[in-house]
Amino acid sequence: MTMFDIDSLEKDNKIHRAAMLKKRYADVIMKSEKQVLGKAFSEKKMKKKAALWEKQLEEEKVKLREKDREAARIAIASINRTVYFGDGLEAERDFMSIVGAPKSIVN
Repeated sequence: MTMFDIDSLEKDNKIHRAAMLKKRYADVIMKSEKQVLGKAFSEKKMKKKAALWEKQLEEEKVKLREKDREAARIAIASINRTVYFGDGLEAERDFMSIVGAPKSIVN
């Protein structure tokens, strides 16, 4: 991972956490807004905001899940094959030829 990827991941995690906290404490935020604004407080607007926060949280979850999947795909793609299926057979043939086994046994 590059430094850019790490910074991007941290930023995404912060956005996700902020959306999660807004959703979790929506009722507390609504009550405090009501106290601060008094009669100017609109419950419909606050409910819309709460719904928006919930939608943002779901979107952030989807984005993080997609990024995790992409990182897993990249990790899997970067794995280099170290053993091939024919390696054991080839090693046995080499050993038999070194030992001096007849050609009919080696093939």
